[in-house]
Amino acid sequence: MEENNKSGYRSIFWPVLLIGVGVIWLFGSLNLLPVPSLRLLLRLWPLALVFIGLYILIGRRSPIIGSLIGIGFIALVIALLFLAPTLGLEQGGELKTLQFSEPLGGTTSAEITLDLERYPSTIDSLSSPEMLIEAELDTVTDVRFSARGNQEKIIRVEPAGDYSFFGFDWDSLLMSDAIWEIGLIPDVPMDLYVDVGSGSAVLDLMDLDLSALGVDGGSGSTTLTLPASASSYTANIDGGSGSFDIEIEDDAKIDFAINVGSGSFNIVIGNSSTIEAEIDGGSGSLTINVPKNAGVRVIIRDSGSGSVHIPGSYSLVDDLGDDDRDIGIWESDGYNDALHRIEVTFDPGSGSFRLR
Repeated sequence: MEENNKSGYRSIFWPVLLIGVGVIWLFGSLNLLPVPSLRLLLRLWPLALVFIGLYILIGRRSPIIGSLIGIGFIALVIALLFLAPTLGLEQGGELKTLQFSEPLGGTTSAEITLDLERYPSTIDSLSSPEMLIEAELDTVTDVRFSARGNQEKIIRVEPAGDYSFFGFDWDSLLMSDAIWEIGLIPDVPMDLYVDVGSGSAVLDLMDLDLSALGVDGGSGSTTLTLPASASSYTANIDGGSGSFDIEIEDDAKIDFAINVGSGSFNIVIGNSSTIEAEIDGGSGSLTINVPKNAGVRVIIRDSGSGSVHIPGSYSLVDDLGDDDRDIGIWESDGYNDALHRIEVTFDPGSGSFRLR
């Protein structure tokens, strides 16, 4: 009889543990737990090992002991989360505003790298001729700002911490009003590299003097305005899962390399622009709007699973050995005589491509 009872015993330690984790997660989502103390979860995970060890040693002998160990663990964690600020176990966590700047001085060129990580951000030009960069950043964590060099300046802005826990960012509960505002001087040639991250970004670069641009998209939406230029500059755009809206000013000269990713891309090219674009298609849609009467050539080098739409007024000048018109070279009327040309080389993916 005792053997039957023993073999029929089912531990409730694990169900209690799962229920407790769900309760803590729910309290955090409903703002019933103080957000600064939620970060303490990152430091409490060794405590879980202690209680699991206790369960293995003694909790398996009795359903009562096993359940008490599980309940005790959850109760202790919740108590520490509520009492953490009082006990001084977790410092900080409040939303703060940091300000950084670097004077222009004798700077003749700059390399600027901006890691926006998860914060909604705006980047535009400064009105002050005396500053190379000014930044006002609302943040929960610390931010590293570095500037070195004299005439050739190297600037870095990047977050100093990561407080995600099992894929959930507790700090995001404090960030509803957070924004990063960054201004850059318009009169100094610069290589600019931006990692958008998971936040949305508005990059108004129309007044900047770019010699090179790199934008790494993430899960947030990105609006990008690119400047006209006296000489050609390179722009490498790596799309993520977020959408990209790119507007190119009139008279721009840009060599593009674009990886579409899974988000949608919409590109509007201004008048009298000279553009060369190498584009790798992804699962997202790509739409390119070209100016009327522009000299345009489109090269489709491979057949993907997505659809390709090219205006019927374009002439297929080379089918590249393909008979079903999904691979080839198309040109607009007057392409060979055009003063400003737009050339797009596209390797399709599973998303759609449309030229307008």
